[in-house]
Amino acid sequence: MKDMKLESGTIIIVDDNPDYARLAQLLLARICPQLSSVTMHSGRELISYLECEEGYSDRTKSSYPILILLDLRMPVMNGFDILLWLRDHPPHHRIPVVVLTSCGEIELAKRAYALGARSFLTKPLGAKDFENMMHELEQWLRPEGAATRQAARAS
Repeated sequence: MKDMKLESGTIIIVDDNPDYARLAQLLLARICPQLSSVTMHSGRELISYLECEEGYSDRTKSSYPILILLDLRMPVMNGFDILLWLRDHPPHHRIPVVVLTSCGEIELAKRAYALGARSFLTKPLGAKDFENMMHELEQWLRPEGAATRQAARAS
């Protein structure tokens, strides 16, 4: 699987902790240099991006994401609120969402999956563990992941 070419596209990282979001962005750039990533610090900012509002109207500068990395615990609009919004707003509900959270409680994972998350990962504490987790996310970026996303868009 490692020798298959990764597709290009944009990943959105939504996390209210700017240091964590920046670390994710830096690791993605190193692991998957053909991808672009955008960091956002609130659910409202993500919605503005997806709906082409408030400075995100130009899709040549704000391309549609192939994946969203989503923190659950954020003020005002938490990750569950975002998952609900995505579910209720076609075609955005087809964007794969990987939940990254500091709390690995099984009930949170069940709720996230019920609301449409494709994966639920607990944020690692160390930089090396975080890098290893980002390597695991490559499954969403490989051609077979693209085929799965394309089939979901068609349904």
